[in-house]
Amino acid sequence: NLHKTVANTDNMDATANDVAGAQYPSYDEDEAMFAEFLKEHTILTTVNNATDEIDDVDDEDLMLEPTAEGKQLVRRTTCYPPHLQRIKNREPINNSHQKTYIVEVPLSELVVWDAVRGLDLARRATMNATRYHELFCKVIDSVLSKMQVTGGGGRLGGSSSARDSIDVLMEQRQAQQEARQAEVQNNANNLGDDVNGPLGGGGLENDAAVLGAGNGPGSTATEELPALLMRRYELRVLPLRRPGVFPPFDVQFRDNDSSHYVSSGSSAIPAVSLRQIRSRAMGHLVTVSGMIVRASDVKPACTVATYTCDACGCEIYQVVHNKREFLPQRLCPSTDCQKQTKHGDTLHLQTRGSKFIKFQELKLQELPNQVPMGHVPRSLTVHCRGELTRLASPGNEVTIDGVFLPQRVAEGGYRAMKAGLVTTTFVEAQNIIVHKKSYDDSISESLAEEERAKLEEQIREIATGDDPVGTLSSAIAPEIFGHEDIKRALLLQLVG
Repeated sequence: NLHKTVANTDNMDATANDVAGAQYPSYDEDEAMFAEFLKEHTILTTVNNATDEIDDVDDEDLMLEPTAEGKQLVRRTTCYPPHLQRIKNREPINNSHQKTYIVEVPLSELVVWDAVRGLDLARRATMNATRYHELFCKVIDSVLSKMQVTGGGGRLGGSSSARDSIDVLMEQRQAQQEARQAEVQNNANNLGDDVNGPLGGGGLENDAAVLGAGNGPGSTATEELPALLMRRYELRVLPLRRPGVFPPFDVQFRDNDSSHYVSSGSSAIPAVSLRQIRSRAMGHLVTVSGMIVRASDVKPACTVATYTCDACGCEIYQVVHNKREFLPQRLCPSTDCQKQTKHGDTLHLQTRGSKFIKFQELKLQELPNQVPMGHVPRSLTVHCRGELTRLASPGNEVTIDGVFLPQRVAEGGYRAMKAGLVTTTFVEAQNIIVHKKSYDDSISESLAEEERAKLEEQIREIATGDDPVGTLSSAIAPEIFGHEDIKRALLLQLVG
């Protein structure tokens, strides 16, 4: 019996470990897998001037793919390294409306790269989009830091005059950090027995402030330079079956006959209505469709707040993770200030050294055909950042890919205390597709020939009837009895 109990316990432990491994993935392994994907993934592109290239270069060097007789010649090219090299060189962007480099990660390309590991990574990225968005940015930053600037046409092609103010400011910050680290190291080598200051005990009367209680829980203030401060690109994670449109995917060859590229090239993604998004979709990458009813002005949003300490002169950085408001830091976390027996509000926000991005808030509403009879259309807030701003205006019918997230009513104060645990929801946009056609045109084109002919016949019957105004007004709010005059007035207001 003892042996059976031990065996059963071992089986339960193994099952628990398997369940834990399924619930909590290894982010280090996923990070290494995505780095391998960036290095190895290839895409199909068409061959321009095919005759000259084939005469000069061998087929193995061209990496030509077999195609049918008379079809366009295609070849495999590396996907991300050339684009990342252009970002490293800071080459000019061809699109005049685009101010920032855009790096797209279509999850379908992960499946094309590896049907097993890539599919698992794509599923985990879909279920935990925010966490994997940061993981992908971390890997791309690591790859860019290892690249060398190559000459020939780039903004940094061997000319020091091509540097901008951000480069000069970063060099100054790095020099100050190295000087402070050297000074701290020298002080540590020459430190005596009294390591806690003249009063001893490390200033116990203000230990709470030193430990960061005055900066709020989860304080992110640090002296280290955050990677977000020097990030010169925007990462967009696209859901499965959504193709990329920016380089290098703007020249990608997609053949519907190829089984490997059906999911990658197809754009027929079923977009759900707002009332179909439930709590189980929290944190997931979702695709919603609707109509824009309100758009705010584009305003700068702080992503990295920079502070300067009046006491020690250190520069402190606070990363603001996609928040509408944040609590500014008050106390300096540097070692010199922590040794002081008296602490005060020595940090001051430096607007010039902080980083701001464009921010716009959209209000998305359900389409008329998505609202059940007698119900009120639902709406959802959409946050657009960077190059996703100014893409949609009120009245546009759009399809939005984004992350469904909760949002606190307020970070602090009476509003937060009154709201309690209640939060609102929003979508952090990753991709916006604006349908150029009007709503009526999109509805008519989605109908079959028979349904369209039937619709035209009904319109003709109403137009040639005895009382077309009365017939149309009776279709307004049919669940409300009577009020014919009010309905006629509403109809005349609608049609002008």
